[in-house]
Amino acid sequence: MTHICIVGGWTEPRGSRPFFGALLVGITDEQGELRYVGRVASGFTDAQLGLVWKQLHALKTKTPPFAVVPDTNARAHWVKPTLAVRVQFSGWTRDGRLRHPVFAGLEAPSSAKATKGRHGRRERAHTERTSIAADATRRD
Repeated sequence: MTHICIVGGWTEPRGSRPFFGALLVGITDEQGELRYVGRVASGFTDAQLGLVWKQLHALKTKTPPFAVVPDTNARAHWVKPTLAVRVQFSGWTRDGRLRHPVFAGLEAPSSAKATKGRHGRRERAHTERTSIAADATRRD
């Protein structure tokens, strides 16, 4: 599967990796809020790491763009949500996160706006399934 996601930040690199550890990405929901869907840390060439790094620094801000600030495994830095990336992944987790996300390329700036609402139906269906499953397991 492939999805266009909006970059909302990055984490500090670990070990010998230059520039950043992972991109923190999201998808705009039907209410126009950016919903966090995961960390993208693999799939980058050294040249892509440098190119993305330059764009991230130009967009740096102190305010997280996500509706709910995600917990990260490393220090997070935030950006204005205008950079879009193509992400390949194997599916969605039960909590609406990308499973095995891999960077597949940068997208045109207009793609950040184009992602609005794309995930909405799937998110609603997931929420409904989760609610039904929770109701089925609840004992009165």
